[in-house]
Amino acid sequence: MKELRSPASKLNLFLLLSINLFVIILFLLSAAALLCVLLIHWGWLPDNFYEQPSVPLLIFAYVISLMIGAAILLMINSVLIKPMRHMIAAMNELAKGNFATRIRLNKGSHSLEINEFAKSYNKAAEELGSVELLRKDFINNFSHEFKTPIISIKGFAELLREGGVSEEEREEYLSIMIAESDRLAQLANSILELSKLESKRVASEKEIFSVSEQIRRAILMAESKWSAKALNFDLELEETEYLGSARLLNQVWVNILDNAIKFSPDGSLLSVRVNGGPDAVTVTVRDRGPGMDEATLARIFDQFYQGDTSHASEGSGLGMTLVRKILTLHEAEIGIDSYPGEGTSVTVTLPRE
Repeated sequence: MKELRSPASKLNLFLLLSINLFVIILFLLSAAALLCVLLIHWGWLPDNFYEQPSVPLLIFAYVISLMIGAAILLMINSVLIKPMRHMIAAMNELAKGNFATRIRLNKGSHSLEINEFAKSYNKAAEELGSVELLRKDFINNFSHEFKTPIISIKGFAELLREGGVSEEEREEYLSIMIAESDRLAQLANSILELSKLESKRVASEKEIFSVSEQIRRAILMAESKWSAKALNFDLELEETEYLGSARLLNQVWVNILDNAIKFSPDGSLLSVRVNGGPDAVTVTVRDRGPGMDEATLARIFDQFYQGDTSHASEGSGLGMTLVRKILTLHEAEIGIDSYPGEGTSVTVTLPRE
């Protein structure tokens, strides 16, 4: 693999270190020789100094110095230069989009900085690989979620154009087309909202509002849904205010309540609690639905994931993804307790500033 080289110099680091070390040794030898000449000139050393037995010892010391220098260069090449070449090659592969590349240092002694860089690089490459996997998964799911209603609308439109359908069938087909159009619009709005949340363009939308009043309005907005299932409510809404984005947090309550209503059996009870403390506001919504197993619970916040694999219930699989991103912007926490056959309890904790 071709290695990156600095355009300012064609010399690699090993050669530069070799030249520098050679220059240092040459300077030291020259300085020692000049000092001897000066000492002889000043009379501090005899004229026959070079015939003394100590001179071979000095020459031997110089040779040993050269050998030590060479050994140091070889060590630097093994400990520093080679790992740097591996890192450059790995960075080039990462730049090409090969997120599976890892820096695997050979056995031996490496500096702390080299080891830390290798660990940091491997971690970054792993994270980028995960992001790429999520991106591909998002595109596949997004395409599927958009394609399904479009095909449905197209099919019913062709049936209506061909004619020969009864008035009852015509109304049914139109209702389905309207519902699928609403589904597409909701999906597009959810994607747009996710994009805004990713760029954090909503972080400044803060105001003081009543959490309990917002919960009441969210329940009223869903009246048609819970009335159709004859659900009952057990409400304990403590009057409390919170500083945050009222628009975004309203989406949190709407999504959580919508899920609770959707999976609640007819005639069952929904419990909603709002507690305002000095440090945080806590909102809990509990249903008596079928609950979730561990596998479903582990993926509840994944984009486009729906616990109802049959897709019998409405939804795009983006609701809880939006909920988590909105709560993350508020530095809030969400906890979900759910067991098969025992219902689901969702608790949101909003910290006060």
